[in-house]
Amino acid sequence: MWSRRIEDLIPEMQTVAIEFLKKCREAGHDVVVTCTSRTKAVQAALYAQGRQPLEEVNAIRKTVGLWSLTPEENKRPVTWTLESKHVVDHLGPGTKLHKSRALDFALRGKEKVLVWNPKIDIDRDGIPDYDECGLIAEALGLEWGGRFKSPDRPHVEWIEKEGI
Repeated sequence: MWSRRIEDLIPEMQTVAIEFLKKCREAGHDVVVTCTSRTKAVQAALYAQGRQPLEEVNAIRKTVGLWSLTPEENKRPVTWTLESKHVVDHLGPGTKLHKSRALDFALRGKEKVLVWNPKIDIDRDGIPDYDECGLIAEALGLEWGGRFKSPDRPHVEWIEKEGI
């Protein structure tokens, strides 16, 4: 399972995520949600990418309903952890932690094609657009993946707060 639904985020993050998308669009960025939640099995398949031989990666991906990768696509890892805040099946339905605490997004370019280049400056203001979106996320109280040790610019997540 892999979801793009805002409703699959913890309730506290749903409101902030909607505001994040709105403010990105107001700033001139065509932003789309690419992932909110996923199962451990999907996370494991994503983690295998770039770390295991292509045949093994594609076999794992097939079991979880993901498309096969090309040799070129399997050259680069797409996630750095098996313990993602996207993973929702660790405590089961009905528990608060069954909801995701992270959102991945992508920018669409002029031709409405997703653009993954972290340095892209579609609006030509001298600031990479993923960085602009990351600053918006931080202003709303989210943690931006662009500040991670291994930067993940199209990722934002809920910052745990006492009692939440």
